[in-house]
Amino acid sequence: MDDRDRARSQSELVRTHLPVVWRFLRRLGLSPEDADDVAQEVFLVAVRKMDQIGEGRERRYLFGVALRITSRYRRSQRVRADKAAGDDVETCKSPDLDTDELLARKQARVLLDKALSEMSADLRTAFVLYELEEMTMLEISTITEAPMGTVASRLRRAREQFQDAVKQMQRTP
Repeated sequence: MDDRDRARSQSELVRTHLPVVWRFLRRLGLSPEDADDVAQEVFLVAVRKMDQIGEGRERRYLFGVALRITSRYRRSQRVRADKAAGDDVETCKSPDLDTDELLARKQARVLLDKALSEMSADLRTAFVLYELEEMTMLEISTITEAPMGTVASRLRRAREQFQDAVKQMQRTP
């Protein structure tokens, strides 16, 4: 692959997967600013190792790198989960949605972030990858390097915690 093809492939990788990776990082509890920094690191790694990423496995590879960098970032920065509430990449105005719909979506994202922030990192990761990113348990097992039974257990417990959090929010005005 010549330099021009390589640059085109790298650009396409970033253009295609950046919004998904950024949203994943936010759902892991990073603030928008921290998600920007970690996403940049994820794509720097991916661009450097472009030849090692299997065709059709880009998303799985990027999520695995994102998990590892997020873990390291949290340890070094001691990021607090309460920074998760805030603006989202999806708050951009759309000509198709009215103000009420945009406000309802923003409120729903804030509630989602609140429910996710109450989960441990392992449970949140399994929940986000399965329920929001629609990955299979086998893919999650590969990314997190956890046995399938552990992934299934984490997912079950995360769902229970999520349902409890939603019930609690419904009771509170």
